[in-house]
Amino acid sequence: MKAHVIIAVAALVCASRLLAAEQLPLSTLEGWQPESGNWRIEDGTLLHPDVSAGRSALWLPDHTYADVDISVEYFIHPEGDGVRAPGVIYRAVDQYTYYYVHFDQKNSQVVWVRSASGNEWTEARRHRPIAMKTGEWQTVRIKCQGDTHEVYLDGSLLFSEKDATLKHGAVGLRAGQGKIAFRNLSLDGTRVLMDPPFKLVPPKYLTVCSDAGTGAYEAFPDVCRTKTGDLICVFYAGYGHVSVPTEALPNGARISMCRSKDDGRTWSEAQVVVDSPIDDRDASITQLSNGDLLVVYMSYDPKRQPGTHQVFTVRSTDDGNTWSEPTRVPTPFKANEAVSEPAREMPDSSLLLPVYGTDEPGRHYITAVLKSTDMGTTWETLSVVRSDQYDLPEPSLVRLPDGKLLMLIRPTMVSCESTDEGKTWTELTPVGIPGDAPYLLLTRESILLCSFRHRPTTSTDIIYSTDFGKTWSERVMLDKVLGAYPSMVQLPDGRVLVVYYVEGGGSDIRCMFVRASADGIEVLDPTADQ
Repeated sequence: MKAHVIIAVAALVCASRLLAAEQLPLSTLEGWQPESGNWRIEDGTLLHPDVSAGRSALWLPDHTYADVDISVEYFIHPEGDGVRAPGVIYRAVDQYTYYYVHFDQKNSQVVWVRSASGNEWTEARRHRPIAMKTGEWQTVRIKCQGDTHEVYLDGSLLFSEKDATLKHGAVGLRAGQGKIAFRNLSLDGTRVLMDPPFKLVPPKYLTVCSDAGTGAYEAFPDVCRTKTGDLICVFYAGYGHVSVPTEALPNGARISMCRSKDDGRTWSEAQVVVDSPIDDRDASITQLSNGDLLVVYMSYDPKRQPGTHQVFTVRSTDDGNTWSEPTRVPTPFKANEAVSEPAREMPDSSLLLPVYGTDEPGRHYITAVLKSTDMGTTWETLSVVRSDQYDLPEPSLVRLPDGKLLMLIRPTMVSCESTDEGKTWTELTPVGIPGDAPYLLLTRESILLCSFRHRPTTSTDIIYSTDFGKTWSERVMLDKVLGAYPSMVQLPDGRVLVVYYVEGGGSDIRCMFVRASADGIEVLDPTADQ
């Protein structure tokens, strides 16, 4: 059937009340389903107010079209320094599989995307350089007939694309890293009934931090549970993947922390752990047997000046309320000293810390294990792992019940073992699953978990082993986002909390709850009582 519907977007009335060719009054969000973001009605328009939010989507699940002609006005407020991008979604099979037009005001480009489940934003993408305005209304029109997609702005054809992958689906709006208003949405086209119908799946994650006050880019988290029962999550806080000093952020990125007193359901505002005069990143946290909290991190300079890539620790003796000055950790490397893993305390109270770096600038990464016998005050090199075949950054280490040490290393994900407390290591063996930043956790039930960022789909994944790393399960996808760099901690009730990050401006730190057993990994509802 052919249908023509005019919607004043802020009215957002239920589909059953829509009248053909009629402009409806602004009143309610009824009929729309927010997937994310703080959408609201304000001054007679639909407003997305959050300049720090990355992906904020709003759906019309009952409006599913094959051929469709969409027109909507958008208004980009000048606040914020993100991409300030309104967007229109169409032919959405589900909340990850759709066509999408993204109006990136900051970078003066319009991006046409075909997203796929597990490969959102990167399945097919075309960029067009186009200057866009802030502070005034503009009208976008998308005309999709068969395999032809035409995109117009203020009545002028910008470009067309040919793609017949998705035949029909729901309509939605998106806003990214900006205060964006919409009004006067017009839909005209061939209505279809989808089987199965479009259904919005609630997210399985909670947000730890979306803005630590440095530019709304949060990344590389780690978490521990303290003896008081609090969870402390430390992470990188800056304005981009690398945040060098600027006038607004004179020390560059810093290490921040959030605290949870209810096992991850809610989190405090971000507090500063360390903010040295350079980009500080990749923090990890351990509570030692003496009660101290030890954070290890690295400094980073994209110009790779000598002495700028180093490993440091800071310490708290009062449960994270105050922190010491940074202390340099010596490594055996000559360049690019780095760390991405917490110090692990052994039964004899010694600490082992896997680090990585290079012999010379530009060479392959090698891994080393450092040891401390005085609770992390001083360190010595215990062993070095090299390979002519593999690059060896981002190692993760765990102690197994029989006393062996197991280490997994990015990016091929190779493993090796030590039977002499880390002095020597076996030959490297591929795990069979590629991944970045592996993180190992042995649960109280003797299930060995490894969370990581999977390649090439760049999702947050987890695998498990019931034989202490001899064999591994198939991967379980936790979240379909860029970023990851996960960390895990087991809670008193047996659940495992996974923290990870979402890549991009307006990124955030998220957490999920899983339950691990010999039967597999169960992703839990984060709001349900356990």
